[in-house]
Amino acid sequence: MIPTLGLYDFVLAFLYLFVIYVFALFYVRLKKQENPEYKYFLWALSTKLFGGIFFALFSLYYYKGGDSIYYFLASIGRVDRVIFGSLENIKILFTPGQLLDELSYGYNYIYDTTDGFTMAVNTILMTILGMGNYLLTSILFAFVSFLGLWFGYSNMTKIYPNASKSMLIGFFFIPTAILWSSGILKDTITQGIIGWLLYCISNIFIFNRKKILSVIIIVIGSYILFRLKSYMLYVLIPCFFIWIQSISKEVIKGSFIRMIILPLLLSTLLISGYFITLQLSESAGKYNLSNIDKTLNGFKSWHEYLAENRDQSGYSLGEFEFTPSGLLSKAPAALNVTFFRPYLTEVRNLPTFLGAVEGLILFIFFIYMLLKLRFEFIKLLFKHKEAFFMMLFAIIFGFVVGISSYNFGALSRYKIPAEMFFVLSLTIIYYKGKEENKI
Repeated sequence: MIPTLGLYDFVLAFLYLFVIYVFALFYVRLKKQENPEYKYFLWALSTKLFGGIFFALFSLYYYKGGDSIYYFLASIGRVDRVIFGSLENIKILFTPGQLLDELSYGYNYIYDTTDGFTMAVNTILMTILGMGNYLLTSILFAFVSFLGLWFGYSNMTKIYPNASKSMLIGFFFIPTAILWSSGILKDTITQGIIGWLLYCISNIFIFNRKKILSVIIIVIGSYILFRLKSYMLYVLIPCFFIWIQSISKEVIKGSFIRMIILPLLLSTLLISGYFITLQLSESAGKYNLSNIDKTLNGFKSWHEYLAENRDQSGYSLGEFEFTPSGLLSKAPAALNVTFFRPYLTEVRNLPTFLGAVEGLILFIFFIYMLLKLRFEFIKLLFKHKEAFFMMLFAIIFGFVVGISSYNFGALSRYKIPAEMFFVLSLTIIYYKGKEENKI
């Protein structure tokens, strides 16, 4: 049964928002003098919170269903059984679905997969804090995700202070990200975790502070990310290692020492990244690297079915073989569909219209940058390590989601991390180009 909202729900939502904003105003007052980026705190917070509210209403009254509602319904059944039953039932909250087949829970199947179970556990925690209310739970998801993104943004602005205002776009103001990563969804959690990882890695290797806390957050965040979307971690690990190696290159002084240590450091990072990825792959189920061709083929078939039979906006990259050369042959088309499609002529509903306008603006800005900078674009990209590792992630992850989605609705969710890093990389290049009078 789809949740219904009444006056009571909106009054509670107002009270929750009031409490959040009171603490936010107090926090901004404490931080603003020494951290100028905090003048944008309330703008970013409001975008995320009201994005969560909008998505909740969108799911209820436009889609009238969807993953967000199913996750909530899967959690509320267990929460109610604990609240209105015996305290012994508390173990039910975190028990996989296949162990509870004798109990008649709706949407129990959600608990039967690793990512579904992890998502359900997170939803249960937020549902308890949200008093079993769908709207409040959505607000809390948005708020928790915002915290990770904000701290990641804050550290990036300390590295590139002149770009602090424009970086808000990449972190908080991309329209499809506002819609698809602010509600009760896996994408909301993964976006927040990416923000925390940016914050913690820069704390350890650039700002030399809060190292123990940062390591703890990295371990917890990476574990949750692995449980939710292990394939994202496959791409993040080598990209972060390349970023760390670039930072170390600046720290190590002396050409002779660099000549000896840096190749050794790079080799160590690459080898460890390779074995970590293999280790993760063994525990990744359908995302195991040895099964990736079957998984991609499955995604392709399912999303093509949705496009043909359920009036969802599909796309095709044409026929190709699931071999390295076959996949690479579709790289340009996959990257184009990730960052610049759907075209306005491919719009079939409100979400794809939003994505089409966003893709057109991004395409115009990207072409403008290439025409203005030409070969300087590549020089600036390689010169600034944050821009490079973000662009590297955007290209690899953008290729992966572009070649596997085959549905603009699914793609708009899957591409959020790639688009965020793509926009941030372009932002850094743009401002560094301006500083060097290249633009």
